[in-house]
Amino acid sequence: MFGTVIALDAAHATDITDQRGRTVAFDKLPERLVFIPIPAPSTFIAIDGNERKIVGMNEYSARAMREGILGKLFPGFTRIETNMTMGGDPSSFAPNVEAILALRPDAVFQWASTSADAISVLDRTGLPVLGMRVGSYENYAEYVRLMGKVAGKEARASELLRRQDEVRRRLAAALADLQPSQRPIALYFNRASNLLRVSGKGTFQDFNIQLAGGQNAAGATSALSSITIEQVLTWNPQVILLGNFDPEMPSDLYNDPRWQGVDAVKNHRVYRMPLGGYRWDPPSHESALSWLWLAGLLQPERMREDLRKTMRDWFGFLYNHELTDEEIDGILFVKENAASVGYERYLAR
Repeated sequence: MFGTVIALDAAHATDITDQRGRTVAFDKLPERLVFIPIPAPSTFIAIDGNERKIVGMNEYSARAMREGILGKLFPGFTRIETNMTMGGDPSSFAPNVEAILALRPDAVFQWASTSADAISVLDRTGLPVLGMRVGSYENYAEYVRLMGKVAGKEARASELLRRQDEVRRRLAAALADLQPSQRPIALYFNRASNLLRVSGKGTFQDFNIQLAGGQNAAGATSALSSITIEQVLTWNPQVILLGNFDPEMPSDLYNDPRWQGVDAVKNHRVYRMPLGGYRWDPPSHESALSWLWLAGLLQPERMREDLRKTMRDWFGFLYNHELTDEEIDGILFVKENAASVGYERYLAR
């Protein structure tokens, strides 16, 4: 069942407008979906309630499911094809058109804001392609609404956004009067092993750090920037956040002579970001939990949220799953973050 970009005629047809402003007409809701953007499959699962409509996804998405808890909650993800990008490099987002066509999808989700070629080559196949935009919280909220329409569950998508917005507004109000001197300088690493890549102005991590009561050390740089250890030493962040796109852990920095001049390392304020149903560093349906986690580390005197209780509430809503203490410890990397200052607040009582 292929869609077209023409006006609707069928009485029960559905038209869906993507984040390019392009409207795709379907004669019924899509039932076979391919997702190339990496946060998309887990978010769609949280909205739709299961993984059964997903026939193809990026290998990076599958990796997060294997390493995190989502694979346990939805074991059927192992049947989903993952060779959706070219050259075995899931970070390129260049579509493997032959593999995608072989799946006969009803719709393909692809980034519309990374490379024009990455989406235009799919447009030329005649498949219904739904473009997503990356970067800001506003873009994220738009594609959640888009997924809600594709799933036929717009009310659930709206409720997800309402809950997230409630947390965002609550945090913003609680930390609004902080002076710059009260906001720790934090630096998020998208990569921190062979390559040092940080998130600068206008990125979701820039938004996260500011919302949670910090300042972004890379706030004057462009979106994703590759830097040197010398630049890190110049910025001298008080807090370092390690993302889930490479294996670096706090102990790696604590034991590396090159990092010993950085305040965050000297004072043991390096934290591996959690991995739940998806990585907590990019925007996702679990971002409210990421904001609360980070605010508790940056502003421990002001933010006394019982994160473990809140996680249980959110996982019940998102996945109809009751988290165990062991599962929470795994999500929060309790063992890996144990030597970092303040992490005892997230231990089971």
